Amino acid sequence: MENKMTFKNIVSIILQWLGAFVGFLVCLVIANLILPLPKNIMDAAPASGFLSAPLAFVFNGAVNATILIWAARRSSFKGFAMWFQLFILSFGVQTFETQIETAYFISAFPLLHGNFEVYHLILRGLITSFLFTLLVTSITGGFSRKPREANKFEVNADHAVKVSAWLAVVYIALYMLFGYFVAWQSQELRLFYGGPAQLNSFVDQWATTLMGKPELPVFQYFRGVIWILCLIPLFKGFTGKRVELIVVSALALGLLPTAQLAFANPLMPAGVSYYHFWEVSISTGIFGALCAWFVPKEVKAA
Repeated sequence: MENKMTFKNIVSIILQWLGAFVGFLVCLVIANLILPLPKNIMDAAPASGFLSAPLAFVFNGAVNATILIWAARRSSFKGFAMWFQLFILSFGVQTFETQIETAYFISAFPLLHGNFEVYHLILRGLITSFLFTLLVTSITGGFSRKPREANKFEVNADHAVKVSAWLAVVYIALYMLFGYFVAWQSQELRLFYGGPAQLNSFVDQWATTLMGKPELPVFQYFRGVIWILCLIPLFKGFTGKRVELIVVSALALGLLPTAQLAFANPLMPAGVSYYHFWEVSISTGIFGALCAWFVPKEVKAA
């Protein structure tokens, strides 16, 4: 990932990736030991998700290791500034954004009614991200005194606000399009959310949805803004080229929120998780790429 790829650098990247891969799985286990799921929810879990348990662990470890090591090695920040940058990306994208939507659609999840499990889901994610980003910061030299490459991008507040205002509208459009043309194509998913057995038209479906939840566009608009806020620390500290920033932003928004859907999920069947995976990973991946293209500005050479 560095400009000059020597054998030593390649070995360093591999070792850091392996450390992060194992470290993420350990952090995940620690968080679940501290805050285990209640027995009634564990008993409702299917035998596997759309991936088997071993493959789901490998997939999640690989996604988190790849994206966070990439972001750390390309960061101009040091110390706790780098840790905070990585933590906002990890916790904000992987946990906060996903669980506020779970809370919004909580009527679809009976196991979360009348308890504090949504808050526990957020807290488990916070513990995992806190520990994992500390580890990544350490193994990539974030706490060392070694100088780091200068950042290539800046985020101007006025420009970011103006761009974010219309990008959040684009997010709503992506949410609606992929929600219908990917997720809603599954009869199992439609029935799970109380929809019709027979596929209705795009206009009819969204008219029905908005009649029942007229505030949904406003909620998703602010989710679009939060996605951008989670990426801004990444933008401000990035030392690579624009195309690389676009790729890592797309992967971060596309895979960090969705990789966990591969696990056996007591809240929804594996088939529903599978369609949500493709719906969200593609739509938010596109959105992440657009954010990286339009929000940060290149730093002008002195």
